Amino acid sequence: MTRGLGLVSLVATLAITGMLFSSQLNGGGSKPATRKQNPIVQQANSVAATAAAMQAERELAAYQAEQGTFVGATVTDITGVTVLHAEPTTFCLQITSNGALLYDAGPGGTPTIQRC
Repeated sequence: MTRGLGLVSLVATLAITGMLFSSQLNGGGSKPATRKQNPIVQQANSVAATAAAMQAERELAAYQAEQGTFVGATVTDITGVTVLHAEPTTFCLQITSNGALLYDAGPGGTPTIQRC
């Protein structure tokens, strides 16, 4: 009698385990957090955008040192950074970081969501 009960409980356990595993493969269970919900991902995007902006500002500062103005300056080899406009003493960068669009009013600005 106890042997039969042990076999039945083993089969039931295997069936339940199979159903749970199958539901995970079919998209059931918990869903991963989106970028907007996860503060760690938001912080990583902000750090990446700040690093890209710093690289671009260094490149633009070198251009200004040579030319005496930011007018005509471009950013090369920095992925996701575009010079929107450049004036004699200021510039505006557009930074795309992991789908987020940020702007940096320079020199010495910090990336924000407000367009410059």
